[in-house]
Amino acid sequence: MTSTSPALGPLVGAYGLVGHDERLLLIRDRDASAFRLPGGQVRPGESIEDALRRCVRAQTNIDLTYLDFCAAVELRDHTSPTGPALYELALLFDVTLAGPDAARSSEHELRWLTQSDLHQIELRPAVIAERLRSDALTVERPWWPHRSS
Repeated sequence: MTSTSPALGPLVGAYGLVGHDERLLLIRDRDASAFRLPGGQVRPGESIEDALRRCVRAQTNIDLTYLDFCAAVELRDHTSPTGPALYELALLFDVTLAGPDAARSSEHELRWLTQSDLHQIELRPAVIAERLRSDALTVERPWWPHRSS
């Protein structure tokens, strides 16, 4: 029997919806074409909050002053046509930076974008991009699983 999920289960990621002046902060890694939310993988033995604080600090050089759970989404990534699919449980948080105007990075491109700007850029993962663009990310629907096509 062939398994389509990793032996240890899904990866866990913590990502921030960093808002300021009606804009959302997105980042792009140097080797990537698409933007994404600030945040990253939770390390073994690390709390989700600590992981989010660590990642956002590393990506913006600014500390978080506030975070509140917003949503969870199951993401599926096909790394190869013949290999197993990888899953990530992405936990999204409403986040406030201590000094948002001072956010900077030598490793990432940082951009503050309005709701209309989100339609003009490549944003990944697609399921989160769709929710952000449609303004459908609400506390009333805090969970949405990946649906296979």
